[in-house]
Amino acid sequence: MASQSLQTQQLQSAFQVFNHQSELLEESYRDLQDTVAGLTRRLRAAQRGRLAELASKERLSRRLADLLESLPGAIIVIDADGVVRQQNSEAGDLLHPPLIGQAWASIVRREVSTGGSQDGNIQLRDGRWFSLSRRTLKSGSGEILHLKDVTEERQLSELRQRNERLRAIGEMTAEFAHQVRTPLASAMLYAGQLSTDTPGQERVVGKIVEGLNDLKRMVNDMLGFAAGARRAHEQVNVTALLADVRDSIDGQLKAGTTVGVSVSDADLCVAANRDALKGALLNLVTNADQAAEGPARILLHGHRFSDSVHLCVTDDGPGIDEDVKPRLFEPFFTTRPQGTGLGLAVVKAVVAAHDGDVAVHTSDLGTNFSLQLPAERRES
Repeated sequence: MASQSLQTQQLQSAFQVFNHQSELLEESYRDLQDTVAGLTRRLRAAQRGRLAELASKERLSRRLADLLESLPGAIIVIDADGVVRQQNSEAGDLLHPPLIGQAWASIVRREVSTGGSQDGNIQLRDGRWFSLSRRTLKSGSGEILHLKDVTEERQLSELRQRNERLRAIGEMTAEFAHQVRTPLASAMLYAGQLSTDTPGQERVVGKIVEGLNDLKRMVNDMLGFAAGARRAHEQVNVTALLADVRDSIDGQLKAGTTVGVSVSDADLCVAANRDALKGALLNLVTNADQAAEGPARILLHGHRFSDSVHLCVTDDGPGIDEDVKPRLFEPFFTTRPQGTGLGLAVVKAVVAAHDGDVAVHTSDLGTNFSLQLPAERRES
């Protein structure tokens, strides 16, 4: 009996322990559920935040893409290795695809015309022109290139220059009419004497030829000034050009005047309008001869210096007065009674049309005019 009572007590004690443990497990389960619920809420909040962040970044990306599209001109983004990573549609219109994933240097070789650079602008192989500006990204991970099609602007600029020359021709016509009367009247006067048997007829013929040459020079100056910036990309051999200038002027200079030719390289060439350059050099040789007090020694020489070809006319005359130098290339300015004042203006216009410059060095030992033109660039 006592044994049975002991077993009952043990069972009751075991049930109590079981109930207590069950309560503890139930409480722990509720705590775990609360923890899981809290974590679930935080996870959902984090997911909502992440999705909101992704949506914001997507909106920002679309906005940046829209801005890239709406910017004027072609926009190209290259990475630190010079590879194109982004572009807008105008870049695809200006340059032929593919662009993305291509090295910018290879695109330049593919699209840009060799030697096609003037006034800071670049010419494409199809004849269009564009300006290029570039900015380094603040992160230092690449560059943004801005390309603008300036073909129409250049055409308008050339048209404006042409209109300016046409207006100048209007002013020049009156001056030309005044200048042409004197040598024409002299030529006609001496021509009238040819029908007589008076002695000295050879001198009369010489005067007529001189007057007519003055007329020819005036006409050539006017036409050269009017032609302005017309340029042909002809490969001109410098030696042949200077020799042609010397041969063409032979017989029109003062008695005793000599013209020599010296070129550092017989194969030296320049891309230019041959007739325009020849006319400019003839003007300089004529000026040198007329400026000399007696027979002049004139040297035509050409050489390459760095990226330029220099065509020079050097004389041993008295030099140019300092007060005259600032107005040398001014149209209609002349120090000679029979001058048109257009010879050096033509020289300046021709050189400017070839993207070059004119340098003048003078002293009482002589004067040197140097036409400095961009050197020819050959395909590699």
